[in-house]
Amino acid sequence: MKPIIDVYDIATEAEVQKQSRILRNGNEITFAYSDRLAFSPDEFQRRYDLVQEKMETEGLDALLVRGPENITYFCGYETPGYYKYHCIVVTPGNDPIFIIRSYEIINVPEYSWITKAVLVEEDDHPPSLTAQVLRELGLNGKRIGVEKQGFYYTVEEHETLCRDLPGAEFVDAIHILWDARVIKSADEIALIHKSSDIVDKAMRAGWDATAHGTTADKINATVNKTIFENGGEYMGLPPFVLAGERSCLPHQTGGSNVLKQDDVMFFEISASQHRYCCARMYTIFLGNPRQEMLDCAQVLIDAVGEALSYIKPGRTAHECDEHVRSFVRKHGFGDNYRNRLGYSIGINYPPDWGEGEILSLRQGEERELQPGMTFHMPPTNLKYREYGIGYSESIVVTNDGCEKFSSLPLELIIKA
Repeated sequence: MKPIIDVYDIATEAEVQKQSRILRNGNEITFAYSDRLAFSPDEFQRRYDLVQEKMETEGLDALLVRGPENITYFCGYETPGYYKYHCIVVTPGNDPIFIIRSYEIINVPEYSWITKAVLVEEDDHPPSLTAQVLRELGLNGKRIGVEKQGFYYTVEEHETLCRDLPGAEFVDAIHILWDARVIKSADEIALIHKSSDIVDKAMRAGWDATAHGTTADKINATVNKTIFENGGEYMGLPPFVLAGERSCLPHQTGGSNVLKQDDVMFFEISASQHRYCCARMYTIFLGNPRQEMLDCAQVLIDAVGEALSYIKPGRTAHECDEHVRSFVRKHGFGDNYRNRLGYSIGINYPPDWGEGEILSLRQGEERELQPGMTFHMPPTNLKYREYGIGYSESIVVTNDGCEKFSSLPLELIIKA
């Protein structure tokens, strides 16, 4: 059995304050805190208490936190190296244990409050090592929550745990972190505002760069440059910056095609701070665009306005989607309206900038909206090889409605 180590026996020069903190259930655990973390110890303790409360409700003896978004939420840890094994073992009222690649261990004191770890070497089999840790903690025969719906919890890992702990019950518990993440604290909302400010700057730079004779690649370069010059971090998805007939292509970007007179320029841009994302979609027209395109744009702008007026706590996600969908259909643009109304936003890593797996404003989703939920809403109309037109707002649900993050106006823009 590999030892459970104190992170600070390795990171001996890390400048942190260790704090003993009393949890809601009366247990005491250790937090290591520095001003490098995105949030205060109180915010992280709030999250830990929330996870513990949900574990108790589910009757779990342990929870394995595997996905990078869930790990960041739980303890603040960030790395693009999430393609290698990372797992946090959470047990009721105890210091969590980070099972982590040895190469990444010095990221723990930089981004996380966790103090306990087990190191994964290059020749280790990580799921087998996790099983060893669970046995050492006396968890064979216990009820253990895992992330069956997650990208990073593989069939092979599940089979290994079931084989090595034959007496344990492994249940899907990814909803524990998802339910915790879906309602943002005031601190999280403030961080999304910072990302929104970067998006606004990048969007304006893209508008300014939009001109007859310019390529989408060049405009895309301007957008990316502006994001990173203003403190943006790598995004979960690239900016979608598309010119002319390529604007109809979902989730594509750039291109060597040149903007022609009377063309359309499509933008969907995100930015990230401490992995918290905000996004915005906008369309710019050149010259004298066809009336159909202008009519479509105005309907979609008005559709966003309809959403902003309609959304409030107690309305279901389905009702919000249906309200806007019906509006677009009524005005004759339902055939090429291809998407859900929106999706939760917050913590993001590639391959996505959204949290749609947690909650989407879509058909058939009957959960009610609550204050503190945050969404990106991008009503879009894609007509193949003719145009892509869309507008969006990112919003936070408030006590009596919703508020948008962006300070940019939502309006029809035509450049000569």
